[in-house]
Amino acid sequence: MSTEPLRGILAILVTPFDEALAFDEESHHAQVEFAIAAGASGVISTAVYGEFFTLSDRERRRIAKVTVAAASGRVPVIATVSGVSTAHAVELTRDAADVGVDAVMAMPPYFAQLGAAGVEDYFRQIAAKAPGPVILQNASDFIGAPLRPEQLAPLFEQIEELDYLKEEVPPNPGSVGAAAAVLGERVRGIFGGHGGMYMVTEYRRGATGNMPAPEFLELTVAIDRLLRAGDEDGARAVHARLTPALVWERLLGVAWTKQVLVRRGVIRSAATRMPSAALEREDALELERLLDGLADLLTTPGPLAAG
Repeated sequence: MSTEPLRGILAILVTPFDEALAFDEESHHAQVEFAIAAGASGVISTAVYGEFFTLSDRERRRIAKVTVAAASGRVPVIATVSGVSTAHAVELTRDAADVGVDAVMAMPPYFAQLGAAGVEDYFRQIAAKAPGPVILQNASDFIGAPLRPEQLAPLFEQIEELDYLKEEVPPNPGSVGAAAAVLGERVRGIFGGHGGMYMVTEYRRGATGNMPAPEFLELTVAIDRLLRAGDEDGARAVHARLTPALVWERLLGVAWTKQVLVRRGVIRSAATRMPSAALEREDALELERLLDGLADLLTTPGPLAAG
C-alpha cells in the first residue's frame, strides 16, 4: 500500500447476494469496478452495510479475497475485522492479511463490551497482526460500543499502528469536531459516515474524508473534491441535490442502498440477509423520482447495465 495517507471517499461496499442468499461474486466484482470508476480512493469490505453480522468467518475471508482480486492494486482494500472478542478479531485480521488487504477497520467488541484496558489490548493485538494501517470505527451504541473523545486519545497515543478514525457517534458533526480537537496530529485522518449526510460541516470540523454506502459514489466524490479544493459553495450545491436521497437511505438502510444499486446496474439482486422489509410501492416510486432528479449528476454507469 502507498505510504500516502488515506483521504477522500472510501466506499463501504454492500455484500451482494443472489436470491438464495449466497454471495454473488460477479456482482461484487462489478461493484468494485463501479466504485473505482466513480472515483473512490479505496474500498471497504464487510462493514455494517456489508452485513458482516450475517456472514460466517469463512465468508468474510472469501469476500475480502474477492475484493482484493477485483481491485487489482488500483485502490487500497480495507477489510472490516470487528469481532465479538479479541481472539475473534485477531483471527479475522490474520485472514484479511493472508488474502492481501492493505488495511483493516474494527469497532470495539459490540456484544460483550470491554473496559478501557480490554479495548486497548483488543486494538493492540489487531495492530500486531494487521498488514497495514488500522482504522478505529467509533460507531453509535445501536451497532457498536462507542468511545468518548477522552477514551480515544490514549489509544491513538499508545498504539502506533492505529492511524485513522471513522467517527459516527451522534451527534455526528459534533463528535467529529471533538475527536479532531482531542487527537490532533496523533491521528492521520478522520472519516465520517452516514452516506455523507453531514460531509460539509464535518470537513469544516476536521474530517479528511467520508465512508459512504456506494449507491451515489460519484456525488460524494464530487463533494469531497470540491471541499478539498476550497469550493464550499459548489460542494453545498451538490450536497443539497443529494440530501433527499440520503434521508431515504437513513430511513430504509441496506434495503434502499441495494435497490438503488440494482436500478443502476451495479448488482443483480437487492436480497439482504439482515431482517429488512421490502420497499413499499410508494417507497419504490420515491426512489425512481429521486433517481430521475439526479440523472444529470449520475455519470458512472453500472457495469452490469453497461454490459
